[in-house]
Amino acid sequence: MKKTDKKPDSKAQKREKGWYKLDNAANIYPAIVTSNWAPNFRVSVTLKEQIDPDALSKALNSCLPRFKNFSLVLRRGLFWHYLEFSDKKPSISREVRNPMRIITKHENHGYQFRVTYYNKRIALELMHVLADGSGAMMFLKAIAAEYLRIKGAAIPYDAEGLVNIKEPPKPEEMEDSFRKYAKFRTRQPRRESRAYWAKGTKLAPGNVSIVTGRVSVKEMLAKSKEYGVTITEFLASVLIWVIYQNQKSRKMRRELPVKVSVPLNLRKFYPSQSMRNFSLFINPGIEPRYGDYEFEEIVIDVHHFMRMNLKEKYLNAVMSANLSDELNPVVRILPLILKNRVLAAFYSAVGETRFSTDMSNLGAVTLPPEMEDYVEHFDFMLGRPHGIPFDVGVISYKDAMSISFSGGIEERDCEREFFRELVKRGIHVKIESNSRKK
Repeated sequence: MKKTDKKPDSKAQKREKGWYKLDNAANIYPAIVTSNWAPNFRVSVTLKEQIDPDALSKALNSCLPRFKNFSLVLRRGLFWHYLEFSDKKPSISREVRNPMRIITKHENHGYQFRVTYYNKRIALELMHVLADGSGAMMFLKAIAAEYLRIKGAAIPYDAEGLVNIKEPPKPEEMEDSFRKYAKFRTRQPRRESRAYWAKGTKLAPGNVSIVTGRVSVKEMLAKSKEYGVTITEFLASVLIWVIYQNQKSRKMRRELPVKVSVPLNLRKFYPSQSMRNFSLFINPGIEPRYGDYEFEEIVIDVHHFMRMNLKEKYLNAVMSANLSDELNPVVRILPLILKNRVLAAFYSAVGETRFSTDMSNLGAVTLPPEMEDYVEHFDFMLGRPHGIPFDVGVISYKDAMSISFSGGIEERDCEREFFRELVKRGIHVKIESNSRKK
């Protein structure tokens, strides 16, 4: 075949640079986006000096080529949405009062993320089609490190805990690890009953209620050890207890299960280097129809539920069931317009109805020693939930733990009672909020 010159933006070259199927976890997200809601989340770092916007813009554009999963824009195909490479330069913006607003296709050259700044804070907001919390944190740390280098900090590019932006992207960072590691030996059935939701007055579209509690990691760890559980198990137990009390106060004729959906990072079970989504959810909780519960009983139930389900064999069965839906021949041949309707209807009927809230704990952030003195703390916030009244993001750095509630209702009863419970159990809490109400 005779070789011919091609323009830089030819389809062949774009394919060479990369277009990708959405991973299994991401497939549903474009179908459930509305004009008022999108599955966004946010990670942020607060430094010890005011942010220089010009330096931040340079840092972002220096880092983006290394993170191929963020260098993609969302496209509509005939049967599926897909992600396509873009070489346009992203922009940064000053932060607005309501975070995690919808990222439109006309904003930031179509990228499904935005980088904002405010005072000493750098925030990365993104749609879940690109990555989970683990991938987002890698990108944020790289941006912050490069920003500090531009400002004069001596941070090695090959420092432990950072992605080296001088190296080319690795192919394995773009793999769909769900497809790679699902074994299909068996598929875990989805048999869960509807869970209780705390009721309240819906906020106006585009608004989100943020309440953040700052606590000591040492105090939280000591209290968790007192109960013989992990920090995640302890926090999930407090959430269940508070929501359970909220339901009891309503004196319902038929009480519903109270469950907290907890995402699990599957990279702890498989040697995946993917920077895309690779997480699954399990839903520990209680069944009030069995009788009254004490807090200590809830802690025991959550602990044993987590231990029973934190097994590779069980998680693979769940992963295989999820992937089977995507690979179903009937689903695959449905045109995208019909597929979106089916997925949206499924999500409305099942998506968030099986749990009362979700709580994602990104764990402890690690930084190279050369970077530590420049950083105050990190925050992690989930976006305004689709149906449930609120969700919770947890992250820690050194002795500073951030627990952030993102709500879609005006009432903050559960948030208030959650932090009161921590204080009652000897954990000091400092509260921050984006609300003008006291």
